[in-house]
Amino acid sequence: MPVSTRLGHPIPVTVKASHAPSRVLGFTLIELLVTIAVLAILVGLLLPAIQMAREAARRTSCANNLKQIALAMTVYDNAQKRLPGWRNAVKTYTTVRADTDIKTACVSWTVPILPQLENTAVYDWYTSYNTESGTAAGNPTTLKIPTYRCSSRSRNTTSTLDYAVNAGTGTEELNKTTSPVQQFEGDGVFADAVGNLDSEPLFDASRPSYKPSTVALNSVAADGSGFTILLTERGGEQASSETSWSAHPVTVKANVGAQVENHSVLHPLLIGNGLRTDCQVINPTEDTCPLPNPPVLGATKDDWKERFPSSGHPRAVNVAMCDSRTRVIRNGIDVWVYCQLLSSNSKAVSSRVADWQQAVDDSGVLSPYDLKPADLIR
Repeated sequence: MPVSTRLGHPIPVTVKASHAPSRVLGFTLIELLVTIAVLAILVGLLLPAIQMAREAARRTSCANNLKQIALAMTVYDNAQKRLPGWRNAVKTYTTVRADTDIKTACVSWTVPILPQLENTAVYDWYTSYNTESGTAAGNPTTLKIPTYRCSSRSRNTTSTLDYAVNAGTGTEELNKTTSPVQQFEGDGVFADAVGNLDSEPLFDASRPSYKPSTVALNSVAADGSGFTILLTERGGEQASSETSWSAHPVTVKANVGAQVENHSVLHPLLIGNGLRTDCQVINPTEDTCPLPNPPVLGATKDDWKERFPSSGHPRAVNVAMCDSRTRVIRNGIDVWVYCQLLSSNSKAVSSRVADWQQAVDDSGVLSPYDLKPADLIR
């Protein structure tokens, strides 16, 4: 036993062993629960911001697709002195298909601009088409062309095209003051470039005869190319989930032009006794844009699904104007303004479209259209 001395006398010292347990570092149960709760709150706060950032990126990517398509249209217009139609004949493809299956002999605007979108090989398949091409290996019509697809589109779709051109009234309305009759050119930007003449191999005797219309971008400039819609998105929840860029446009009957295969958006249907404000033309639903009452002859309850622009973006769609600029238009845009943005120039318009374009004042004179800041998302 150790000892110490005090004044020369030894003093015994007793050393006791310490049995106090050492404290283990870590969280108590309460501290752990509090930490988890704080992390959950932070994740809950950050997740919407992350989702918004992702959607903003997708919307920007989609706008870039529209920009690329619009520029391709411009290059095509410069070379051909006209835009492609919403329905086109492409040699040699159309010639061969007319002899075998006339219903599949036409192509939409998606095909003529393929070379301008750096897809010349796909376009060459059409121009060198023969009867064996459709079944041969390497048929490109099932390809997914990235420029034609929007990343905001629902994954529950087989669609390979999420965009549609401004066709005005399509061939629903014909200008009978011309000889032969032709589509109203002033009702949109894209016209039927095939027509229906008895001198052509695609003539359909069951349809009215009319000559093909051509529209060039320089004819749009009179009304302002920056205020005329060239093409829009059509990829919302209500749009067909099976739209194919290589589909074959079809001729249409009166008031029934909103066909999936035609890849176009059209002027609104007549609204019967309702008001113009009764119809939401961007991302519509059956509640926000019901069928006219009484309904227009030939229209069906599904017509609005393909007739109007739609997208997977919240409450808005991307559009490209005829000057190749892209803009974002809100759901609540005034229907009259929307109709003005669809009309390509000051040429004669059908009575149905003229009815939609009537000014709200008592003068009966069309006022200049105006895109309000509330209509756009900057």
